[in-house]
Amino acid sequence: MQEVKRAWRTIGRTLVLTALMGALCIQEGLAQESAMTVRTVPNALLSIDQNRTTIVDRIVGEWGDALAHSRSGITVAQLREMLLGMRSDYLLAASVAGSLDGLRQVVMSALIGTAPKSARDNAKALGDAADDLVYTPVVPCRIVDTRNAGGRLAAGETRNYHAYLTSGTFAGQGGAASNCGIVANPGAVALNIAIVSGGGVGFVTAWPYNTPRPLAATLNFFAPGEIAANGALVPICQPGCASDFSIYTSGGLDLIIDVVGYFAAPIATALQCSQLASSSTTIAVSADTLVALPSCSAGYTRTGATCSGTANVPGGYLVETNAAGCLFRNLSAVATYNATATSICCRIPGR
Repeated sequence: MQEVKRAWRTIGRTLVLTALMGALCIQEGLAQESAMTVRTVPNALLSIDQNRTTIVDRIVGEWGDALAHSRSGITVAQLREMLLGMRSDYLLAASVAGSLDGLRQVVMSALIGTAPKSARDNAKALGDAADDLVYTPVVPCRIVDTRNAGGRLAAGETRNYHAYLTSGTFAGQGGAASNCGIVANPGAVALNIAIVSGGGVGFVTAWPYNTPRPLAATLNFFAPGEIAANGALVPICQPGCASDFSIYTSGGLDLIIDVVGYFAAPIATALQCSQLASSSTTIAVSADTLVALPSCSAGYTRTGATCSGTANVPGGYLVETNAAGCLFRNLSAVATYNATATSICCRIPGR
């Protein structure tokens, strides 16, 4: 298997180097021609297009399995589809990436439409389990009511509570007879904290269990018997903590706490791609025609394109693929042919 991969690697790199050297030699030859001569010159990217299938096979053979077993969410089949529809400059960058990180960087650049970067640049991770959390709202649900369980908090008292449950309900905290739809091990919860009796002048603080109490108030109250409430985003202790968050009050009071949403780490999902073809366009005799690429549906980004034309028409060929579409040329003086441009549209669903 390793010998096959090395063979593909050699073939692919030879094609790329041949394309580049060919383009340089042609440019040098042009400089020696008469200024009156006009000639269409193939370039390196055109050569990449002409050998696209071979180059894609080499890249997939070298990196496909490794990419599929990484956390990129891209299968071998999806990688092949993306490469086949990738713009020529991106495909050139992918063919000389030199490492799995380099290939990831090219794929990322193609997804967001930025210029390909050097293989020495490292791709940034998509999301972070500790920082880049995703918010999910829930129907407001009671998780604490001191009037139903535990009794009034005394002045200067700290109590510890759960914000999610692996099993059971929040009834033991005076709350709902359910788990309120909170997933296991969220990074933080969105709470509504309200004083329903007691108070005076003071404050309430909510913070992650088993960490020092911060010198900040979550809720302030200013008069005995005042009913006060405030929303708060509270990180919670995890994983496997005895409790999730703590509550401190400077004055004796009864509290109710409702959860309205939670923050959790992103969930990696497979790349979703679809193809959208243009209508057939006639390429007139002795003419150049740009066939526009269709726009992707909302939420999708064009990551590549394919261009196709009627077979067996002498003098008809693809000149280039660019951001606008596929440029076809018909050198025939007698026969027209039809061509289409197809956008490859992808998105990362995520959570």
